[in-house]
Amino acid sequence: MEQTGISESDQLILKRIGALIRQKRKAVSNNYENFAEMHKINKVTLSKIERGENFKFSTFLQILSALDIGLDDFFTELAALEL
Repeated sequence: MEQTGISESDQLILKRIGALIRQKRKAVSNNYENFAEMHKINKVTLSKIERGENFKFSTFLQILSALDIGLDDFFTELAALEL
């Protein structure tokens, strides 16, 4: 699904970010709803981010904090992965 106002290359980046978040989240909790509830993250928002939809940066930072991963480490890993 194409997101309005977002280029194809940016959509690809969002999908890669979402895939890495999903991978990291599954390493600590296979159930996204439980993870979201435990960390006070809206479960619909988490699901959308994991699917590569646009997100608020503050929510992204909240998820990284819940995953105990720093911003630099996340993007370093993202750059190294072929998702």
